[in-house]
Amino acid sequence: MKIGVVGPSLKMGGMERASTTMANSLTDIGNEVCFLSLFSQEDFFKLNNQVQLFTPNGFNTSKLSLFKTLIWIRTSLKQFNPDVVLVYGRFYGAIVSLALLFTHYRVFISERSSPLFKWAIHINFFDRIVYWLLPPAGVVAQTKIAMLYQQKYYSKKSPVRVIPNQVKQVKEFPEVEKAKIILAVGRFNDYLKGFDRLIEAYALLNGHKGWRLVFAGGDEDGQYLRDLADSCGIMANVDFLGKVEDIDRVYAEAGIFVIPSRSEGFPNALCEAMAAGLPCVAFDFIAGPRDLIIHRENGFIVPDGDLEALANQIKELIDNEQLRSKVGEKARGIAKMLDQKVIAKRMCDFLNNTNR
Repeated sequence: MKIGVVGPSLKMGGMERASTTMANSLTDIGNEVCFLSLFSQEDFFKLNNQVQLFTPNGFNTSKLSLFKTLIWIRTSLKQFNPDVVLVYGRFYGAIVSLALLFTHYRVFISERSSPLFKWAIHINFFDRIVYWLLPPAGVVAQTKIAMLYQQKYYSKKSPVRVIPNQVKQVKEFPEVEKAKIILAVGRFNDYLKGFDRLIEAYALLNGHKGWRLVFAGGDEDGQYLRDLADSCGIMANVDFLGKVEDIDRVYAEAGIFVIPSRSEGFPNALCEAMAAGLPCVAFDFIAGPRDLIIHRENGFIVPDGDLEALANQIKELIDNEQLRSKVGEKARGIAKMLDQKVIAKRMCDFLNNTNR
């Protein structure tokens, strides 16, 4: 099958990682794939040599030029002539659908945002009009909760299938010794990541047994988090690593992983941490943790926003090395469930057998 995958770019980011990983995996299982990068930006992720890359020439370096983008998408996809087009993101899906008006191409949307995410009024209006006129051939939701939201949003003509994100194979570092590190991963310029909540919960631990709080990622300005840590009197026990090239080594060194998000489209970092064998603690946010974690078996879920409960759960793990080891080992099972080829085959089946 010939598949056109459309993503924002190859730079660092959750949607970028998901779209490029899927493009690579689809080639690995025998498909012919092209990747349209809507923005021309600095590359972080790499595509397989077999994936044909289309990138805007001289526009869309920072701001999207709608008219030029519509023409470029139509021209590029006609050149590749795919059987189906898989677009990552609702807004980008609407743009691609409009660009392919009066063509035979079937467009599928991979919904990425949290169901609670509020779009700007003008973007929401644009999306609504496009999808009313041009319902997608199918919609991919990342979680069961998200599926319920998407079924209400899209036309009944558009089937919705739950296909979670893939988890890349995590490198093992047997020579790396575990350290007293409570790890969080993600970008700083997103209130929904909830890193402020983790700092406040960590402050309740009073530096329990010398465990440090470490943030990886977030090359954006995180001064507000440093200020909060300073006001809580814990700055001396908090580290900010910035953008990390080899995150697997960081997972190998950490002892506990925490995801304090207010909401997520899909918690990629949580999946990677579980695959790396880390005992993970998550707030019960929408959406993702309940699709991945069985409480006290392969991870821990605490009531959303309950800082004391989060602190107590972290403290229990600090105090119980055997529990950390047992739950972390169970967590590794997520790697099989979300194996790249397994998820790519599920995606292929949906694209190939829907609305033909």
